Amino acid sequence: MSARDLGEAIVGRIRGVVEEYIVSVTERDSIMVKYANGEVTVTQSWRDYIVYVYLAKGGKMTASRFTARDPGEAVAVTARLVDKLSPSPLYAPLPQPTGKPSSALDPRIRESCISGDPRGLVEDFDVTPYGNIAGMVSLEYNNVYFIGSNGLDAGFETTSYNGYLRVFRGDDSGQWAWTSTRYDVSLAVRAAEKALELARLCEGLPKERVEGGVYRVLLSPMVAGNLLESVAYAATAGSLILGFSFLQGRRRGDVIASEKLTLRDTPLNDSLPGYRSFDDEGIATRDKAVIEKGEFRGFLHNTKTARILNEETTGNAGWILPRLFNIEVESGSLREDEMLEALREGIYATNNWYTRFQNYLEGQFSTVTRDALVIVRGGKPVACSKRARLTGTLPELLANVEELSRERWQIQWWEVETPSILPHILISKLGVTAETGAL
Repeated sequence: MSARDLGEAIVGRIRGVVEEYIVSVTERDSIMVKYANGEVTVTQSWRDYIVYVYLAKGGKMTASRFTARDPGEAVAVTARLVDKLSPSPLYAPLPQPTGKPSSALDPRIRESCISGDPRGLVEDFDVTPYGNIAGMVSLEYNNVYFIGSNGLDAGFETTSYNGYLRVFRGDDSGQWAWTSTRYDVSLAVRAAEKALELARLCEGLPKERVEGGVYRVLLSPMVAGNLLESVAYAATAGSLILGFSFLQGRRRGDVIASEKLTLRDTPLNDSLPGYRSFDDEGIATRDKAVIEKGEFRGFLHNTKTARILNEETTGNAGWILPRLFNIEVESGSLREDEMLEALREGIYATNNWYTRFQNYLEGQFSTVTRDALVIVRGGKPVACSKRARLTGTLPELLANVEELSRERWQIQWWEVETPSILPHILISKLGVTAETGAL
């Protein structure tokens, strides 16, 4: 059964039970190759059917996700339960769709995923030159179809090629990631070479403990992607309404960052897997600035949050709350190999995890570095440390953007869920605390 056929079958079970609905069906074929200790350890291929359903009646609404091959009965039961809900203050009628379907498709990825044969993925990317390497490489093909009571009736196809690789040299390591809608093995090679470069750098340097204080910090695209994703989420109107945005009280045109920084939501960038020509309500998407040369350009909306805040939708629907598609940060003027010289004295953080917020309204965060953490003096790397904790607030981070590199990287992995294109970013002041026992 095709994605459209399954969607129509589900609509047949709920039509007349609710007043409004949208059914989205994704037929997904995936291939994954996992590496450990410099060799292939696991190859997998599988097919998923993922059904998302939005249902509304009398101002009551719900959105649900189902992963059964044929969830028709479960959806029908869910539709009958809508009457038992309380009216939602977020409710707004579904809009008339304005978007046209468009795909971001690499036929080679589609054919490989449908066949389920991982041999090409294994043979095209040889990990043996990198020694002790671990990580994951994956291909994904999505056939998606939307059917809605508002007249939405459109489908599209997307493909993705992404992964992350970690290279070990003794006790030192480096890691890098990539993402794309197209099959380009050079992306995996560049990521592996970057990870190896970082691991070798720290292998050849003495080890020092990073003492607590305020430092100049160079953020790799891996770290910048993690932190700026939180900035972009804070710019969604859902975060504002729920009280999780440090941008509360900010208006379009307010200066919230260094003039060096421009950050955009770019659903129409067809090189990134978040590509979409229409949002979940069927509204045409558009590329738009969240921050432009330091100025806030406004919150991202679906029709529900736009109604509450008396604004217009920006084509960023989620059915309940707005969503992001792709994140893009404009490049700067310095070459990547000039960024350490611009840093002068400070640390180069290449990777991070465990990002936590102590206060969402103030944007107060902490995050733990991992892999290569490079100590820089006189514009040159002089030592490495095991790890440290970066601390501060997102408003201070944005205000302290000093330089950005020309070169940008397409990044997506565990800690950067939204596909992103980012440069290296130099922060003039950022708090650092030493991790207990770390060198």
